Amino acid sequence: MPKMDKRQLDDFLTGGAYLMKLATLAEDGYPYVNPVWYDYDGDAFYVAGRRKANWVANIRRDGRVSFCIDTPEAPYIRVAATADADIADGEWFGEWRHWAVRYLGEEAGGEYYENTKLTPRAYIRIVPRKITAWAGPGWHPRYNE
Repeated sequence: MPKMDKRQLDDFLTGGAYLMKLATLAEDGYPYVNPVWYDYDGDAFYVAGRRKANWVANIRRDGRVSFCIDTPEAPYIRVAATADADIADGEWFGEWRHWAVRYLGEEAGGEYYENTKLTPRAYIRIVPRKITAWAGPGWHPRYNE
């Protein structure tokens, strides 16, 4: 799979409704993976979760995370990263309607947003340390050496 350039990476991360599979470290040290909606500003990722969710508690305790965002169909695109996460706001009521519409569509997303917008969330900033991205068919050349 060929590497993606910065423009391709940004287009993929902002253009679709792909879920982030976010891995946090549970108290017992094992990875805990949870699918989440995300936003990306070109430098950092933002997610919001229920304040009592296990994965949010994991980030409060240890901000080391990893994640994968990928396509379920060919030609496959995969973005994987190791990152540092921190809870930017533990009682967030910010504007996230665009997330609901992105993932659920205008009607269902708008309804979901209106029904839950008064529920505080933990707003989490995820800053990648390393991102690896591939797009398209074939093996990366390093596997052929």
